[in-house]
Amino acid sequence: MALKAEGIWGCTVLGGKAGTNEKNIPTVQINVQITDGPSAGHRCTYEDVVDAKSAKYVSWSLTAVGWKGQTLKTLEADVTEWIAKTRGASTVEIKHLEIKNGKNAGKIWDKVTGIGRGAARAIKPIEGEALNDADAALREFAGGPPPDDAPHAADHDPDSIPF
Repeated sequence: MALKAEGIWGCTVLGGKAGTNEKNIPTVQINVQITDGPSAGHRCTYEDVVDAKSAKYVSWSLTAVGWKGQTLKTLEADVTEWIAKTRGASTVEIKHLEIKNGKNAGKIWDKVTGIGRGAARAIKPIEGEALNDADAALREFAGGPPPDDAPHAADHDPDSIPF
């Protein structure tokens, strides 16, 4: 499976839930579908354990999808209610991380590191003076890189090259 594009992308939140993992550690999941960028249409899951180290960061993602902040027992209902009000529009942050150990050491994997952190990189249409200035600056270089006018060793005696 191909890696999802790294960055902050618009997404639609599909749902969220809380439970415990195989080690009985409290865990949360938020499922999303990416709506823009190269990975548009792909689904992914933000998943993290909840402990003293991660609680601050997990709470950011949870409150971004409507969790009311009282107990994880209400997470699924809070997210469902939030989706009904907002249609689930949010952002997903995806990072590429290297696997450090094991049989897959050295390989890269994509990880959802947060929901609702920052705006998707939307830009507005360019017009007016900004468009004219940008076009003029780009036209100057539209022909490609400048010619390489340094002497080449194959054409000259290497001792005659001035550098």
